[in-house]
Amino acid sequence: MNRKTTSFPRTRLQPLYLVVLCLVLLSNGCQKNKQTPANPAKDKENVKDPEKPVPTPKVMMVPSRISSAELNIEFKYEGETTRLTEIIQSDGNQTKFLYHPDGTPAKYEQYKNNNIQQIIDYKTNIEGQIHKIFLFDHKYNTQGSRTIGYDEKKRINQLKKYDIYNKFSEEESISYDDLGNVISTTVTNNNKTTTMSAVYDTKAGIYQHIPHVQLLFLTHLPLQHPRIFFPKTNPLRIDYLPLNTSGSTYTYEYNSNNYPSSLVVKQGSSIKTMKITYKTIKPID
Repeated sequence: MNRKTTSFPRTRLQPLYLVVLCLVLLSNGCQKNKQTPANPAKDKENVKDPEKPVPTPKVMMVPSRISSAELNIEFKYEGETTRLTEIIQSDGNQTKFLYHPDGTPAKYEQYKNNNIQQIIDYKTNIEGQIHKIFLFDHKYNTQGSRTIGYDEKKRINQLKKYDIYNKFSEEESISYDDLGNVISTTVTNNNKTTTMSAVYDTKAGIYQHIPHVQLLFLTHLPLQHPRIFFPKTNPLRIDYLPLNTSGSTYTYEYNSNNYPSSLVVKQGSSIKTMKITYKTIKPID
């Protein structure tokens, strides 16, 4: 059955919170160790303290509600699990997530005032990884596709965008730190490159326990985060190159379990304040 293709306005990648880019990864140079006589006292002096890991929160929590003056967002989950099944917004938008039996995303449905607006189908490769998504309108007319690449740790490190005629239009390259936070993203569109970079706190990330959270939001965003930008901890600042886009700063208050309970986002003259509440899933031993 042939699917009708209809031209739609191209969705513009928003650098607002999109992802974080162009922070150059500092790599350690490979140096050969010289053979020198052992000196235990000196060796002890030269021992570096190990990097402190991100503190493990006392309980596992997932966001249940994010509220601002402009919008309220409610998150629904499957039973007492962290599997996200639905997002309900006060502006009439609603998103439903459907899964395969193994828990990988199968379909995404977006509604406006109970009328379906967009459908996303997730496709897996022979390794079981989701490597492509197809976008459709409410009549199943194509709206283009995305191909997804992964690094050796099975993290999304490349996203290519194709229009309704399967013509390549945009590419994102993504890098991570050791914690799994996105530290750099490069977006290339029409031979123009935009870069973003970020620094983080050391507290529990708002979305860190939601499975496949990057895949769920490849095309749409929750209130305060960029697409693909769902870190293990929380961003403190995002900067952009070229500098014609103002950087964003993030200021938090935290609850007793080290999760953000409020957030203030500043970008240029824009200031947005949000309150975050959570659902507790289970204690962490």
